[in-house]
Amino acid sequence: MKIIDRYLGVTIARSTLFVLLVLLALFTFFTFADELNKTSRGSYTALGALEYSIVTMPRMVYQLFPVSALLGVLLGLGGLANHSELTAMRSAGVSFRDILRPIMIFGLLLMIVAALLGELLAPKAERYAEAKRSLAMYGENAFQADSGLWIRDGMKFINIQELKPDGRLGMVNIFELNAEHHIIHAIKAEQAVFSDDEQWTLQNMQSLNIGDDHIEITQIASENWTSLLSPELLNVVAVKPETMSAWVLLQYANYLTDNGIDARKYIQAFWVKIVSPLNTAIMVLLALPFILGPLRSVSAGHRILVGTIVGIGFHILGQIFSYVGLVYNLNPIFAATFPTVLFAG
Repeated sequence: MKIIDRYLGVTIARSTLFVLLVLLALFTFFTFADELNKTSRGSYTALGALEYSIVTMPRMVYQLFPVSALLGVLLGLGGLANHSELTAMRSAGVSFRDILRPIMIFGLLLMIVAALLGELLAPKAERYAEAKRSLAMYGENAFQADSGLWIRDGMKFINIQELKPDGRLGMVNIFELNAEHHIIHAIKAEQAVFSDDEQWTLQNMQSLNIGDDHIEITQIASENWTSLLSPELLNVVAVKPETMSAWVLLQYANYLTDNGIDARKYIQAFWVKIVSPLNTAIMVLLALPFILGPLRSVSAGHRILVGTIVGIGFHILGQIFSYVGLVYNLNPIFAATFPTVLFAG
């Protein structure tokens, strides 16, 4: 039985890897073509666009895992069915559970790989790629706008004019309000640097203490500033939520909730990250009825068509529920898990 398990596992692993490489090459080319339209900005060149496309491959692999698993199992087991190998196995006394066992193990391994890729490698690669592209397009400033970035931290309102690739903040304004929402303290700093002790150091700052009938102005070379904000949380502003790790999404959602800000978008993205590895395993199992059922004797092209339709349908349903959940204020857990639960059923 170990020989059959190994044979089935190697067959579906080989076909899944082939599908993944084909889809990855296709989507990388599309990404590169799209990035070429941005090469006129700053010093962003075609070489930089190619580097961005390559570095973001881990994110694309993570996103392509479910459909690759579905198509890989369809092609792998479909080939065995076309050559009557599955029929021979069943005739030799191999039960459906015996065939299912190596496929379930393969799905579990894919789920673990997808979880590690989505939590460890893809977020770091995405941040690096975004930082490099921003540096090339806009110079030293990764983020700069007319009004800057506004963030609430308790009774403090923070305005950041520049968010730099190395995590430093430029032109930071901090306004502290009292219970009556009057400004009682204001700080203007040229730069803020995050230190190893998880504190910000404000440099070249001007502090204003605002009283009822006077304003006291103090010039300070540097001063520590304690805040719930961290460079990881600020990166959420520059990177799409779906490309962040679940831990960072949870931190940012808690930060927004503590400050009375709507965090449904990030809570939903967190739960999507939690169930995404499970989607890969579900796609593997979803291929079995097509192979052992009515599609067991059709061509490989027919199976690819069916698998593509199912995979695209799953992706579209997930996207629809993400937007429907936000628009109609549905429970974030329900909106994130419904497509997965539906296809699992």
